[in-house]
Amino acid sequence: MTPVFTREEQEQRLQRFQTALQQQSLDLAVVNTPENICWLTGHETSGYYTYQCLVVPADGEPTLLLRETEVVNGEQTTYLSDVRGFADVEDPLQRTSELVREHGGGARVGLESRSWFFVPEHHARLTALLDGAEVVAVDQLVAQLRVVKSAAEIDRLRAAAAITNAGVRAAALAAVPGARERDVAAVALSTMVSAGSEYLGMEPFVASGPRAGNIHASWSDRVIHEGEGVLLEMAASVGRYHAPLMHTVWSGDLDPQAAAMAEACQAARDATVALVRPGHTPAEAHARCRETIDSFGLLHTYRKRSGYSVGIAFAPDWGEGHILSLQETEHRQFQPGMVVHVVPTLRLAGRAGQGFSATVLVTAGEPEVLTRCDARPGSEG
Repeated sequence: MTPVFTREEQEQRLQRFQTALQQQSLDLAVVNTPENICWLTGHETSGYYTYQCLVVPADGEPTLLLRETEVVNGEQTTYLSDVRGFADVEDPLQRTSELVREHGGGARVGLESRSWFFVPEHHARLTALLDGAEVVAVDQLVAQLRVVKSAAEIDRLRAAAAITNAGVRAAALAAVPGARERDVAAVALSTMVSAGSEYLGMEPFVASGPRAGNIHASWSDRVIHEGEGVLLEMAASVGRYHAPLMHTVWSGDLDPQAAAMAEACQAARDATVALVRPGHTPAEAHARCRETIDSFGLLHTYRKRSGYSVGIAFAPDWGEGHILSLQETEHRQFQPGMVVHVVPTLRLAGRAGQGFSATVLVTAGEPEVLTRCDARPGSEG
């Protein structure tokens, strides 16, 4: 294993975060979220479910603290000179507090409060171990630095998108009447892994007929029938960067309601993508998506946001919706370098579901669509 990005790229990211710490008058921060640690240092491991943290002073070299057996991963995936391990019998929170003091302690210390892997008990115990220091939430400091991607990050997203496209196309051609959902998922996974994908932030979703009416339905033993939609969604990973795509296919003729849902969903995707550009906001794009669906009389089947930022991800998610989502409350303008998954999906629980999406790069001009699929079962296209 070697670092994914150059030393210069990683140093620039760290410097930007340290500048943010200084602007907030923070002496240092303890970062626990796997995606944030990866973005700041390049460190990645599938063992992120065990305790890990990055202690970042407002000025100077950070320290990466990991389970002892993970130290080799930290050394091989980063340019850090200070990677330390704790034994399985040690208290990692005690070790973290000692590192904070080693870095000068400080009156104001930043901690994350929304990390899935830094649970409330950890937060409370570490706060107590910091001996009265003022603890400030820093979740958004790193998150907002991640929302606009660098040229190198965009290269990874384009590479992931190409693999996603191959996986969805293979799955679409395999989703024929008589095939099991399980068989289609196997084709998708095999194609993406063979094409270069790393382990995924989420499993592929394959749901046919009435199962497509349920959100996040992974594969089952159900056999696909003619005249029903097969909803596919997946995201390949390159350098931990994910580019999702949702696509629905069918053989024969859909019933009129499902056919109308498919038409509305494709129109909503295209109308929304058209607004993913500077001068517009995610809230405006979301409103356009809803207006388009409503023009088909199907707004009652749409109950969610219209998209979300994508980039670095570890399971259990492949998105960055906590950073930016296409929803009513997001009024920041799109900026070149943002990458979002536009994903209108219409569902009737227990009856049918239709979804058509695109991962889109915001540019200075026309949006660049990174993920797409035009294949249908049995087609040659």
